Amino acid sequence: MKYGNYLIYGYIGLSVLLALILILFSFYIIYFKASSKKDTPLPLAKTNYKYIILIPARNESNVIKNILTCLKNQSYDKNLFDVFVITEDLSDPSNKIAKTFGFNYIVRKDLANKHTKGFALQEGYNYLIENNIEFDSLLIFDADNLIDKDYLFEINKLKNLGYQMGVGKRMSTNQNKTYISASSSLLFAFQSEFTNKARTSLFQKFSVSGTGYYIDKSILIDAGGWIFLGLTEDVELTRYAYLHGIKMGYNAYAYFYDEQPLDYKTMHNQHLRWIWGYFNRDSYKILQNKSTSYSKTPLLAKIEYVFAMGLFISTEVAFALNLFYFLVMSIIAFCNTNFNYGLIFLLLAFLDIIIMFLICSLANIIEYLIIRKKINFSHKGKKYIFLTGFIFWSDFFFAFLDGLFNPSKRHLWVTIKHQGNEYFNNN
Repeated sequence: MKYGNYLIYGYIGLSVLLALILILFSFYIIYFKASSKKDTPLPLAKTNYKYIILIPARNESNVIKNILTCLKNQSYDKNLFDVFVITEDLSDPSNKIAKTFGFNYIVRKDLANKHTKGFALQEGYNYLIENNIEFDSLLIFDADNLIDKDYLFEINKLKNLGYQMGVGKRMSTNQNKTYISASSSLLFAFQSEFTNKARTSLFQKFSVSGTGYYIDKSILIDAGGWIFLGLTEDVELTRYAYLHGIKMGYNAYAYFYDEQPLDYKTMHNQHLRWIWGYFNRDSYKILQNKSTSYSKTPLLAKIEYVFAMGLFISTEVAFALNLFYFLVMSIIAFCNTNFNYGLIFLLLAFLDIIIMFLICSLANIIEYLIIRKKINFSHKGKKYIFLTGFIFWSDFFFAFLDGLFNPSKRHLWVTIKHQGNEYFNNN
């Protein structure tokens, strides 16, 4: 058996796979061009619309004052938006805090196995409809969010341009705190500055990512209410918008901030929810009854959304296949008492593992280089990004395995305790 030839075959196969990956994802060149355009302010709005702001706030009394203060200080007409904090218990201190600010609260009634954000928003929406509360669009925030004083003013510009859903620029309050918060902050900033900006420019689309967005009432009426109820309700909503061709827009001047996880355990639980919420088959049920009220989404937009992480994941898969190939070849060589080649194949397999971790670090570095002029990291934050990115990105794979071997975790919603927003306290 000519083991030297099999060494060459392994790298030829890897090279072919990598070449195919680069060809398949070459369309991202147009994304670089679209996202690199200078941000320009949107035209002033001719109509000021009415917004209802929903804030799911289960046991969030330690942080909710910050977002309520931001809303109280909005430059937008105070008569054209109302705030409803959604809690699960009448004794939750967040209710009293909301009233102190002159805002409203809704105490949930249907809680049986329904503690997720999607069900909270469903009850909030139903409450508005049942009580004939008028509004043009819903704005969704989390209790740990902060928003710029002109956020509603800027978001309303999107609605005036005909966007049925809109989102602002997502930044973080604790990006320099730990190696976990640094990578997580970078990911969401990249999503805003690169992905959402390019998608809006090219396809009038963006990815809903938890919070900081508005959705027109007409969309929910057409859908039959708030139907996005899974562990990742934001993914379901994005799929729905893509399928129906809903016009979505991004405004780089509408700033909002949130708090990122600080420790590995919290990050891992978050990744577990994202990964298995994305693959949850039940979440696809909302796509079965397609409305004809909207336009078509371009095919390239659909392909890009489905394979949004495709370049990173497919590269990892290519090296994983090469790793498997070298491991098999090392076993064959050892079984045939060819220990020299067995060791060579084993060392090459180990090299693949190192490269896979380097790719995970490279993901952080590439993201940072693309948006470095748009986000301020301290020296410590940059060090975290460059040196520990592999921990953040490789955990997606570990989260997948965790859910694969522990099926009960696939549907588990774990409360994330927020520390409070240092950005607000220091500015």
